[in-house]
Amino acid sequence: MKRARAAAVLILAFLLCAAGLRAAEKPSLVVVISVDQMRADYLERFRPYFGKDGFNRFLERGAVYPEARYRHAVTYTGPGHATIGTGLDPRTHGIIANLWYDRVSGREIYCVEDRDVRWVGAPPDAKPIPILPASPILLDRASLGDRLKEKFPGARVVGISLKDRAAVLMAGRKADAALWFEERFARFVTSTYYPPRPSLLAFDQRLPAFFSSPEHQKWSLSKRIPDEDLSRITFDPPELHDAKGQPEGYRPTFDHVLSDPKAIISSPWGDVLMLELARFVIEDFSLGAAADHPDLLFIGLSSTDYYGHWFGPDSKEIADGMVRLDQTLEQFFVWLDQKVGRDKTLVFLTSDHGVQPIPEVARAKKKKETGEDNYLAAGRVDFSNSRGGVQSPTMRQLGGDRFTLEHFLAKTFGYDLNLDALSSTEAAIAYFQEPCFYLNRAVLERRGLAAEKVKEAVRDWVVKRPGVLKAFTNTEIINGLPATAPYALAIERSFRADRSGEVFLVLKPGWMWSYGTERGTTHGQPNDDDTRVPLAAWGPGVLAGSWNPKVSPLSIARTVAALYGFEAGDSDAAVLEPVLGRASGTKKAE
Repeated sequence: MKRARAAAVLILAFLLCAAGLRAAEKPSLVVVISVDQMRADYLERFRPYFGKDGFNRFLERGAVYPEARYRHAVTYTGPGHATIGTGLDPRTHGIIANLWYDRVSGREIYCVEDRDVRWVGAPPDAKPIPILPASPILLDRASLGDRLKEKFPGARVVGISLKDRAAVLMAGRKADAALWFEERFARFVTSTYYPPRPSLLAFDQRLPAFFSSPEHQKWSLSKRIPDEDLSRITFDPPELHDAKGQPEGYRPTFDHVLSDPKAIISSPWGDVLMLELARFVIEDFSLGAAADHPDLLFIGLSSTDYYGHWFGPDSKEIADGMVRLDQTLEQFFVWLDQKVGRDKTLVFLTSDHGVQPIPEVARAKKKKETGEDNYLAAGRVDFSNSRGGVQSPTMRQLGGDRFTLEHFLAKTFGYDLNLDALSSTEAAIAYFQEPCFYLNRAVLERRGLAAEKVKEAVRDWVVKRPGVLKAFTNTEIINGLPATAPYALAIERSFRADRSGEVFLVLKPGWMWSYGTERGTTHGQPNDDDTRVPLAAWGPGVLAGSWNPKVSPLSIARTVAALYGFEAGDSDAAVLEPVLGRASGTKKAE
């Protein structure tokens, strides 16, 4: 009996010890890297030119999900990074776009603005700038980091990026720090929302040397892609250079002169700077050093979005930028292995959204392939609130299509327009903030117009415009779109009655919002160009392979939570089982 009891005690002790070892073997640092505006196809398109341990760390030795897509329709930076950070859709976390129109105040709301906080790290003599300090106050739900800190009170959660909305929205509401680059101050800053940590801002002392370094004054081709291959994998003929939207200092093609900090962070050198900051933050917080809890670091690499908007996915800039980023990541990963340990670090790679080709480039490329010149195959849709960005436009100063819409509504409902009156007191549409029209309720009431009838009239008019695929009223969305409606569920996942407008638009593939310009490219639609993004993981216990399940970046939060024994993210988002060491689905054939 005593022997049996002793044996039972030994077995129990062994099991407890084994469980403790398994817990201790879990990574002590989780790093989530979001490469802004990175399409999933970049990984395969540029793979022959990657080094050994950058993107190939994931492609050759990690779990990769080639069919990963966002589930929401409005594919912008704010919603994407909030979705990565929370594991929830925009309708749930509340960040439906980068900007939305507030009916009460009559102004745009920026997704991370906070009137109740102050700048931390701004120059002492800084003049007021036209942007508020940031915080996650508009984020409605708990993030992965919030849940991690509830489970492990000692865990540190940090978000860093060139963009405030990337750092803030990934890190969540209980973050220990969020740090971003404010170009008007030419330095990294934070806000009083976060616990004071002056040591973090000491990194700004390194910036003068970084920005003045001769190697950061120019962006030339790296030659990592041979010239003959570069011409084959890009479509960047000189006759289409006018379609690019490069700013002052940049040229339509290489070499690019980088004359100031803004130009430098908008080049591949911005990624170098961000990963230098990541090293600094890891050391400052001693991330990954504790034995009793994991830490969480979100890194937003924004430079790809800056130059991606200007030059487009078919450009030589994107090709060279991706192979340069590969090299920069490899150097960071080697450092991370040495600093934290290969067996203690779990790294995720994803993006907040993809991007569409420049319309003029897309049409020319299609013509070269098919011989057909179809001007309706791709283009831009412009519902700008005013010509030239006038802040309080008269009716005469409304953008072209906006004026045409107002004229149509006046004719349909039988009233005259005072063209010299301010649009705020005369127009039936208060504002357009893509992808929504917001009605001017005060004007409709004055004219005795039923809002529902006006919504339907706007919907029926707008779907006849070139490039518009479909439009829905907010009533239709609230009541539930039919399953046969294009992108029905994606639209519902991007819609919030309190923040979205009364008429919601979806554009045809190849079409995009113009922002009053006919150059460069953008994103924001629910088609594959914009929703399909990289999703990959590397770390101890991860089953390597290319896995076929159709998942989304929401799965990062769900998977990390499952690894450490708590709940986070949407319950209908899949857990990435290979990250937990379990096969899920089947591997795709190489």
